[in-house]
Amino acid sequence: MGGRKVAIVTGAGRGIGRGITTTLAERGYDLVITSRTERDLDGTRAAVEEAGGSAMVVVADLRDPGTASRLVRSALTRFGRLDGLVNNAALNIFTPFWEQTDADLDRIIDTNLTAPFFLCQAAANHWVENGLPGAIVNISSAEDTIAYPEQVPYASSKGGLLSMTKVLALEWGPLGIRVNAVSPGSVDTDMTPEIYRREASSLMPIGRLGEPEEIGTCVHFLLSDEASFVTGTSLYADGGYMLQ
Repeated sequence: MGGRKVAIVTGAGRGIGRGITTTLAERGYDLVITSRTERDLDGTRAAVEEAGGSAMVVVADLRDPGTASRLVRSALTRFGRLDGLVNNAALNIFTPFWEQTDADLDRIIDTNLTAPFFLCQAAANHWVENGLPGAIVNISSAEDTIAYPEQVPYASSKGGLLSMTKVLALEWGPLGIRVNAVSPGSVDTDMTPEIYRREASSLMPIGRLGEPEEIGTCVHFLLSDEASFVTGTSLYADGGYMLQ
Protein backbone atom coordinates (compact mmCIF):
# COMPACT_ATOMS: atom_id res chain seq x y z
CA MET A 1 0.00 0.00 0.00
CA GLY A 2 1.38 3.37 -1.01
CA GLY A 3 0.84 6.80 0.48
CA ARG A 4 1.27 7.96 4.03
CA LYS A 5 1.08 5.27 6.67
CA VAL A 6 -1.36 5.51 9.60
CA ALA A 7 -0.76 4.83 13.28
CA ILE A 8 -2.70 5.14 16.52
CA VAL A 9 -0.78 6.78 19.37
CA THR A 10 -2.25 6.76 22.88
CA GLY A 11 -1.35 9.32 25.52
CA ALA A 12 -0.46 11.65 22.67
CA GLY A 13 -1.34 14.93 24.36
CA ARG A 14 2.06 15.75 25.83
CA GLY A 15 5.47 14.46 26.82
CA ILE A 16 6.72 11.29 25.17
CA GLY A 17 3.41 10.82 23.37
CA ARG A 18 3.65 14.17 21.64
CA GLY A 19 7.29 13.53 20.78
CA ILE A 20 6.37 10.19 19.21
CA THR A 21 3.46 11.68 17.30
CA THR A 22 5.33 14.60 15.80
CA THR A 23 8.29 12.42 14.87
CA LEU A 24 6.01 9.98 13.04
CA ALA A 25 4.28 12.86 11.26
CA GLU A 26 7.62 14.19 10.05
CA ARG A 27 8.43 10.74 8.68
CA GLY A 28 5.31 10.10 6.67
CA TYR A 29 2.53 9.08 9.05
CA ASP A 30 -0.99 10.32 9.56
CA LEU A 31 -2.18 9.77 13.11
CA VAL A 32 -5.11 8.93 15.29
CA ILE A 33 -4.19 10.58 18.57
CA THR A 34 -5.95 10.01 21.85
CA SER A 35 -5.91 11.27 25.41
CA ARG A 36 -8.42 12.19 28.09
CA THR A 37 -7.69 15.92 27.67
CA GLU A 38 -8.82 17.63 24.47
CA ARG A 39 -6.78 20.77 25.11
CA ASP A 40 -3.54 18.78 25.11
CA LEU A 41 -4.56 16.97 21.93
CA ASP A 42 -5.23 20.27 20.17
CA GLY A 43 -1.59 21.19 20.68
CA THR A 44 -0.43 17.84 19.37
CA ARG A 45 -2.68 18.09 16.32
CA ALA A 46 -1.19 21.49 15.51
CA ALA A 47 2.32 20.03 15.81
CA VAL A 48 1.39 17.13 13.50
CA GLU A 49 -0.04 19.49 10.88
CA GLU A 50 3.05 21.69 11.08
CA ALA A 51 5.11 18.56 10.43
CA GLY A 52 3.12 17.83 7.28
CA GLY A 53 0.76 15.18 8.60
CA SER A 54 -2.91 14.89 9.44
CA ALA A 55 -4.26 13.95 12.86
CA MET A 56 -7.65 12.72 13.98
CA VAL A 57 -8.33 13.61 17.62
CA VAL A 58 -10.21 11.09 19.75
CA VAL A 59 -10.85 12.12 23.35
CA ALA A 60 -11.23 8.91 25.34
CA ASP A 61 -10.45 7.11 28.57
CA LEU A 62 -8.60 3.95 27.61
CA ARG A 63 -10.12 2.17 30.60
CA ASP A 64 -13.61 2.43 29.10
CA PRO A 65 -14.91 -0.73 27.38
CA GLY A 66 -15.09 -0.27 23.64
CA THR A 67 -12.37 2.38 23.38
CA ALA A 68 -9.94 0.03 21.64
CA SER A 69 -12.32 -0.91 18.83
CA ARG A 70 -13.44 2.73 18.58
CA LEU A 71 -9.86 3.86 17.90
CA VAL A 72 -9.34 1.23 15.20
CA ARG A 73 -12.65 2.19 13.56
CA SER A 74 -11.63 5.86 13.69
CA ALA A 75 -8.41 5.13 11.79
CA LEU A 76 -10.22 3.13 9.14
CA THR A 77 -13.03 5.66 8.74
CA ARG A 78 -10.77 8.71 8.50
CA PHE A 79 -7.76 7.29 6.67
CA GLY A 80 -8.89 3.95 5.23
CA ARG A 81 -6.02 2.00 6.72
CA LEU A 82 -4.08 1.17 9.87
CA ASP A 83 -0.40 0.30 9.78
CA GLY A 84 0.79 0.71 13.35
CA LEU A 85 -0.19 1.01 16.98
CA VAL A 86 1.81 2.76 19.70
CA ASN A 87 0.65 2.04 23.26
CA ASN A 88 2.16 5.00 25.08
CA ALA A 89 -0.43 6.14 27.64
CA ALA A 90 0.72 5.48 31.20
CA LEU A 91 0.08 6.43 34.79
CA ASN A 92 2.48 6.43 37.74
CA ILE A 93 2.03 7.24 41.42
CA PHE A 94 5.14 7.76 43.53
CA THR A 95 4.19 6.38 46.95
CA PRO A 96 5.77 3.91 49.39
CA PHE A 97 4.42 0.43 48.81
CA TRP A 98 2.48 0.21 52.07
CA GLU A 99 0.63 3.44 51.22
CA GLN A 100 -0.52 2.33 47.75
CA THR A 101 -4.28 1.74 47.69
CA ASP A 102 -6.49 -0.68 45.80
CA ALA A 103 -7.65 2.25 43.68
CA ASP A 104 -4.05 3.21 42.85
CA LEU A 105 -3.27 -0.33 41.74
CA ASP A 106 -6.41 -0.62 39.64
CA ARG A 107 -5.86 2.71 37.86
CA ILE A 108 -2.23 1.94 37.01
CA ILE A 109 -2.77 -1.64 35.86
CA ASP A 110 -5.89 -0.72 33.88
CA THR A 111 -4.10 2.14 32.09
CA ASN A 112 -0.63 0.66 31.63
CA LEU A 113 -1.39 -3.00 30.96
CA THR A 114 -5.07 -3.80 30.42
CA ALA A 115 -5.67 -1.02 27.90
CA PRO A 116 -2.69 -2.04 25.73
CA PHE A 117 -3.93 -5.64 25.86
CA PHE A 118 -7.26 -4.72 24.30
CA LEU A 119 -5.74 -2.24 21.84
CA CYS A 120 -3.32 -4.87 20.59
CA GLN A 121 -6.22 -7.27 20.22
CA ALA A 122 -8.38 -4.79 18.30
CA ALA A 123 -5.60 -3.82 15.90
CA ALA A 124 -4.56 -7.43 15.31
CA ASN A 125 -8.15 -8.49 14.66
CA HIS A 126 -8.31 -5.98 11.80
CA TRP A 127 -4.98 -7.07 10.33
CA VAL A 128 -5.66 -10.80 10.60
CA GLU A 129 -9.21 -10.60 9.24
CA ASN A 130 -7.95 -8.68 6.20
CA GLY A 131 -4.68 -10.55 5.67
CA LEU A 132 -2.61 -7.44 6.36
CA PRO A 133 0.74 -6.97 8.08
CA GLY A 134 1.00 -4.69 11.11
CA ALA A 135 3.43 -3.36 13.68
CA ILE A 136 2.93 -2.57 17.36
CA VAL A 137 5.26 -0.69 19.69
CA ASN A 138 4.52 -0.76 23.40
CA ILE A 139 6.15 2.01 25.43
CA SER A 140 7.48 0.22 28.47
CA SER A 141 10.16 1.58 30.82
CA ALA A 142 13.63 0.78 32.07
CA GLU A 143 11.66 -0.28 35.14
CA ASP A 144 10.58 -3.41 33.32
CA THR A 145 14.10 -4.65 34.18
CA ILE A 146 15.58 -2.51 36.95
CA ALA A 147 14.14 -1.27 40.22
CA TYR A 148 13.30 2.24 41.38
CA PRO A 149 11.73 2.87 44.81
CA GLU A 150 8.10 3.82 45.52
CA GLN A 151 6.75 2.63 42.16
CA VAL A 152 5.67 -0.99 42.70
CA PRO A 153 2.40 -0.87 40.71
CA TYR A 154 4.05 1.02 37.85
CA ALA A 155 7.04 -1.33 37.65
CA SER A 156 4.74 -4.34 37.82
CA SER A 157 2.64 -3.00 34.95
CA LYS A 158 5.71 -2.37 32.81
CA GLY A 159 7.13 -5.81 33.53
CA GLY A 160 3.81 -7.26 32.44
CA LEU A 161 3.79 -5.11 29.31
CA LEU A 162 7.22 -6.39 28.29
CA SER A 163 6.13 -10.00 28.82
CA MET A 164 2.98 -9.37 26.79
CA THR A 165 5.12 -7.90 24.01
CA LYS A 166 7.20 -11.07 23.81
CA VAL A 167 4.26 -13.49 23.85
CA LEU A 168 2.32 -11.56 21.20
CA ALA A 169 5.42 -11.41 18.99
CA LEU A 170 5.71 -15.19 19.24
CA GLU A 171 2.03 -15.78 18.48
CA TRP A 172 1.64 -13.22 15.72
CA GLY A 173 4.97 -13.48 13.91
CA PRO A 174 3.64 -16.09 11.45
CA LEU A 175 0.72 -13.73 10.70
CA GLY A 176 2.96 -10.84 9.65
CA ILE A 177 2.44 -8.79 12.81
CA ARG A 178 5.55 -7.55 14.62
CA VAL A 179 5.36 -6.51 18.30
CA ASN A 180 8.20 -4.68 20.01
CA ALA A 181 8.73 -2.30 22.91
CA VAL A 182 10.73 0.80 23.68
CA SER A 183 11.89 1.06 27.29
CA PRO A 184 12.85 4.66 28.08
CA GLY A 185 14.89 5.78 31.01
CA SER A 186 14.47 9.28 32.41
CA VAL A 187 13.03 11.61 29.78
CA ASP A 188 12.42 15.35 30.06
CA THR A 189 8.66 15.30 30.71
CA ASP A 190 6.43 16.30 33.61
CA MET A 191 6.34 12.65 34.75
CA THR A 192 10.06 12.75 35.62
CA PRO A 193 10.68 13.41 39.34
CA GLU A 194 12.89 16.32 40.28
CA ILE A 195 15.51 14.04 41.83
CA TYR A 196 16.19 12.45 38.44
CA ARG A 197 16.50 15.88 36.86
CA ARG A 198 19.02 16.99 39.48
CA GLU A 199 21.08 13.82 39.26
CA ALA A 200 20.82 13.10 35.53
CA SER A 201 24.48 13.77 34.84
CA SER A 202 25.58 11.26 37.48
CA LEU A 203 22.87 8.67 36.84
CA MET A 204 23.35 8.40 33.07
CA PRO A 205 26.66 8.07 31.20
CA ILE A 206 25.32 10.38 28.47
CA GLY A 207 24.92 12.99 31.21
CA ARG A 208 21.43 14.30 30.54
CA LEU A 209 17.75 13.42 30.34
CA GLY A 210 16.34 12.08 27.11
CA GLU A 211 14.10 14.14 24.83
CA PRO A 212 10.62 12.94 23.80
CA GLU A 213 11.58 13.11 20.12
CA GLU A 214 14.47 10.73 20.78
CA ILE A 215 11.95 8.14 21.92
CA GLY A 216 9.97 8.97 18.79
CA THR A 217 12.88 8.03 16.53
CA CYS A 218 13.13 4.66 18.28
CA VAL A 219 9.42 4.07 17.77
CA HIS A 220 9.62 5.04 14.11
CA PHE A 221 12.41 2.55 13.51
CA LEU A 222 10.49 -0.32 15.11
CA LEU A 223 7.33 0.51 13.14
CA SER A 224 9.20 0.85 9.87
CA ASP A 225 10.16 -1.74 7.26
CA GLU A 226 13.77 -1.17 8.30
CA ALA A 227 12.92 -3.26 11.37
CA SER A 228 11.25 -6.01 9.35
CA PHE A 229 13.37 -8.72 11.05
CA VAL A 230 12.91 -7.30 14.57
CA THR A 231 10.15 -8.59 16.83
CA GLY A 232 9.68 -9.52 20.47
CA THR A 233 12.39 -7.26 21.81
CA SER A 234 12.73 -3.95 23.60
CA LEU A 235 14.95 -1.04 22.66
CA TYR A 236 16.33 0.51 25.86
CA ALA A 237 16.59 4.27 25.32
CA ASP A 238 18.04 5.15 28.71
CA GLY A 239 21.22 7.18 28.14
CA GLY A 240 23.25 4.20 29.32
CA TYR A 241 21.74 4.06 32.81
CA MET A 242 21.48 0.27 32.77
CA LEU A 243 25.22 -0.07 32.16
CA GLN A 244 25.95 0.92 35.75
